Amino acid sequence: MSAAQRPLVLVSWHGAQAPLPCLHLDAAAQFDWVLFDYTGTQTPGEREVAGLPVTVLSEPTECKGDIFQALCRWLHDTARCPEYVGLIDDDVWVGVSDLNRALHLARCEQLDVFSPTLMHDSHYTHRWMLTQPHRLFRPVDWVEVMMPFYRGDLFLAAREHLAGNVSSWGLDKYLWPTLQQLRGQTRTALIDAVTASHRRPITSGNRTYRTGRTAFDELQAMRALSLDLLQAQRPELVGSDWYRRIFQQRHVRTRWQQLCAGLGRPLRRWLDQST
Repeated sequence: MSAAQRPLVLVSWHGAQAPLPCLHLDAAAQFDWVLFDYTGTQTPGEREVAGLPVTVLSEPTECKGDIFQALCRWLHDTARCPEYVGLIDDDVWVGVSDLNRALHLARCEQLDVFSPTLMHDSHYTHRWMLTQPHRLFRPVDWVEVMMPFYRGDLFLAAREHLAGNVSSWGLDKYLWPTLQQLRGQTRTALIDAVTASHRRPITSGNRTYRTGRTAFDELQAMRALSLDLLQAQRPELVGSDWYRRIFQQRHVRTRWQQLCAGLGRPLRRWLDQST
């Protein structure tokens, strides 16, 4: 495998703080490192961090959609197409050996998109991202953007469609599943054999971004863009089971469901502590 094809893992970084705060450096990485300073205060380029050779990218961003765009630009400009591209938030606790294992399993199963699963004490949005015991992996339609891995050519195929999406909302649910169908790269899975933990509350949905749009606005815009791509290139998929799961199935809870979920978590904690 050439250097340009070696898997690449980007870890986000608050440039005024120590890098890789949640990464357990318990093994030699079988991939290349990119540190993305989202404050824009660090000098980009090659350097050594914690004894690791890393590439630093640096520009001020508002949210993860900006990071996706910046990484796509850099890969395009440097003519790199890694076997897999992974993006890990800086508040995700995971070990290097875990990422090596995930990449190995992805090769064995010929996965196009995959993600480790979340420990049950994580902050999460989608309960189905939580790990399930006694499983190696399970097929899913999409994985969220907390710690996704994509085939390099699939990741780069999104470059022209990312402009204007600051929050990253809609990229995971709509854009990449659509591109996977268009490109015939549809093997997507959660890897239950590899677990991580997300340590901070999720706040991207509570903001209005510099574009004047909220994360939900960006979600709807990406849904419309993905539908246009589908209608233009694979109209026969409209109405399919996959189409219904992606574009019609509810993925935002009603207020009643939110209330029940909000009551359920402290109730479960109370039951756990009292028995």
